[in-house]
Amino acid sequence: HKRGVISMARAQDPNSAGSQFFIMHADADYLDGQYAAFGKVISGMDVVDRIASVPTLRWNNRPYEDQVIDTIRIVEA
Repeated sequence: HKRGVISMARAQDPNSAGSQFFIMHADADYLDGQYAAFGKVISGMDVVDRIASVPTLRWNNRPYEDQVIDTIRIVEA
């Protein structure tokens, strides 16, 4: 998984993916083959960088405040 890749989030069960996803902020090759990648950010990584830099709770690494996506555009490859 390279920076900007969008993948399905899941629990321990490999068949548990639902509607949650994550955007790779940095390269993590060890995730390749573990999570289903289905897209890539082609513009707006500066927004991802800002989201990744917000303060988070220590015990679960969640942001203190919700990070909301107001607008998204899907472009077919």
